[in-house]
Amino acid sequence: MTANAAVAGRVDAILGPVIVTTELARQLQLFGQVVGMRVEGDSTLDEAATGALFGTTGRKARVVRMTTPGTPIGVWLVEFTPGVDTVIRVGGRGVACNALKMIDFFTADRPAAIARLRAHGFEIVDEGASVDLPDGSRFREAHAKGPDGVMVAAIEPLNVDAATFVSVTDQPFSEVQSSSGPVADFEPVRAFYQDVLGVMRGFHYEFESESFSRMVGVDRLLRIRADNYGRVLEDVMLGIIHYGLPLGSYDDLRERAQPPNRGLVGVRLSVEGLDDLLARCRAAGLEVPCDAHRLDLPGSAPQRVAAVRAPHGVWHWFFEPQRGGTPS
Repeated sequence: MTANAAVAGRVDAILGPVIVTTELARQLQLFGQVVGMRVEGDSTLDEAATGALFGTTGRKARVVRMTTPGTPIGVWLVEFTPGVDTVIRVGGRGVACNALKMIDFFTADRPAAIARLRAHGFEIVDEGASVDLPDGSRFREAHAKGPDGVMVAAIEPLNVDAATFVSVTDQPFSEVQSSSGPVADFEPVRAFYQDVLGVMRGFHYEFESESFSRMVGVDRLLRIRADNYGRVLEDVMLGIIHYGLPLGSYDDLRERAQPPNRGLVGVRLSVEGLDDLLARCRAAGLEVPCDAHRLDLPGSAPQRVAAVRAPHGVWHWFFEPQRGGTPS
C-alpha cells in the first residue's frame, strides 16, 4: 500500500469501521438483514482486555465482527457494559466536523436497497441526491439513518463501472466502499495518511450540488473538497471532506468521538511493523491512547494491536497478525 516499500512499518489493508452501540439488535438488522453481512465472531472482553483495546476503565465489551461474504471487509459492533447515552453525531446529518459520519456502499439496485431499509424501519433521508464530478462521473446517492447516529449511503453509479470501486457488484449493497467524515482542517489529516502512514490517495474530487447540500441538511450551497485514501478496489477507503465553510460555522465533535460514546468511532487497519508505525505516529505528535498489546479473539489468529487518534480525532486500530494469521 505504501509508495515506498522500504519504509519500516506499513499499512497493508483497510478493513472497515468500528461502531459503538447500545442498540446491538438494530445494528445487526442493518448490517446483517439489510446490507447482507454475516457474523464472523462474537466475543466478550473482560475489563482489562477492554481497557487495553478501547482505553476505557471499569467496562466490559462485547465485540461482534461482521464481514461481507467473499471479502475481508466489514464492521465491528462494540457494546460496552455499562454503556453510555452519549451519541457522537446526534441525528447523523449536518456539517459537524472531526468525526466519521458515513458508511458508503455501492448498489446494483437503488430502489431495492431503499426498500430493504424501509422494510426494517430505517429512515430514508434522501432517495437519490445527484453527485456530478468534474471528470464527468455521475452518481446518485440514497442516504438512511441507522442506529447510534450512524448514516449509510447506497451509491448508484450512472455512467461508471462499479467494478472499479467494489468487488460485489450484483447486490443491493456491496461491501463497504468507504467510510468518511468532514474535517475542519484538511492538511493535517492528509499528512497523517500520506506522510505518516504512507497510505496512497485513491482519488480526489471537488463539486457543488444543491441536492447534496439539502441532503446534508444545510440551506446553503456547499463547495465539497474530498480525498479518499486507500486502494480503490481492495480497501475500505477513508474519506476526508471539507464543506468549504468557515471556522466557527459548525460543531467540533472531536472530544465526543471516542469510546465508549456511541457511533462511528474509528476504523481497522492491517499493518506490518506495528512498532515502527507507532514510532512515526508519536514523532508526528499524535495521540496513542492504546499501546501495542496482544489480542486473542476466538476464531481469529493472534494479533498485536494498538490505537492511534488521527489529527481529526478518528481512532485508527492497527492490527498486526502474528504467525501468518490475518485480522478479522
